[in-house]
Amino acid sequence: MNKSSSKSLNLDHADHFNAASIMSVYEKFAQFYDLIYKDIVNYSQETDEFETLFKRFSKRRPESVLDVGCGTGSHSLLLSKRGYAVMGIDISERMITVAKNKASKEGLKVDFSVQDMRRLDLGKRFDGALCAFGGFGYLLTYEDLREFLSHLKMHLKPDGLFMFEFWNVGGVRPSPLKSWLRVQTGTLVLYRLSESNFDPLTNVLAIDFHFIELHRKKLAETFSETHKIRCYTLPEIKKYLEDNGFKLVEAFDWNARDTKDFKPPEKDSFRILTVARQV
Repeated sequence: MNKSSSKSLNLDHADHFNAASIMSVYEKFAQFYDLIYKDIVNYSQETDEFETLFKRFSKRRPESVLDVGCGTGSHSLLLSKRGYAVMGIDISERMITVAKNKASKEGLKVDFSVQDMRRLDLGKRFDGALCAFGGFGYLLTYEDLREFLSHLKMHLKPDGLFMFEFWNVGGVRPSPLKSWLRVQTGTLVLYRLSESNFDPLTNVLAIDFHFIELHRKKLAETFSETHKIRCYTLPEIKKYLEDNGFKLVEAFDWNARDTKDFKPPEKDSFRILTVARQV
C-alpha cells in the first residue's frame, strides 16, 4: 500500500458532504453539462457495457434500474429506450430539470427525482443500481458512504447489483494539473480552464473550474466553481462494501475496456468500475 493510501481508511479528515454547495455549483454548470461531456463520455458505449455486466453478473435479468447521481439523465434515457424501468436521482434541481426536459422531448417515461444520495427515500425497490462517472466521489467521508450504502440496501431487491465508478488514488496525476477545453454550439463558444490539486492526507481531489462564455465572439459571462472528489483504493472499497452489507463481485479498468474484453484494473488505473452485490 502506498503512502497516500495507508492513511486512506480514515475518511473523517475530509470535508463532509456539503449538499448545499454541490447544488449551488451544478445550478450554473447544468446548462452546459451535456455540451461539455458529449465528446468526453461515450454514453451509448457505456450503456452497452452496463447491460453486458448486468447480464453477466445478475441472477436474473434486471427490469428496473436506479441511476444514482444521474446528472442530466443521459444514461437513464438510454436505458429507458432499451426497455428498462428507470429512476434517476440527483441532488441538483437544475440537473434534474434538464433531465426531465430531455425525457419529455424524446417522449420517454423516466422518473427523475431530486434526492440526496445519502438519504434515498423513494418507496420502491430496484433490480439494480448504478452510479456512473464521478458521482460516487462526492461521498467525502466514511459516514457519508455508510449512510448511502445503508439507504441503497433498502432500495435494492435481494441479490441486487450495484455498479459504480470510483477514481483510484494510484491513478491521480501529480498536482497541480492544468488543462483547458473549448466547445462550441452555434454562436456560443465556451472555454473551461481547470486546475486540479490532490491532497494525499485525505485523498480528496479538488478541481477548480473557470468558465468563459462567448456569444457571437463577445464576452457574455464568466464564472468559477470548485468540485471536491474523494478518491479511493480498491482494497478500501472492498472493505467498505463488506462492512456495509455488500460483496465486491468484480472490478474493471474503466479507461481500457470494451464489451468483449473487460480488463482488471492496474495500480495506476484512474477510473475503476466496480460490480457489487447486496448480501
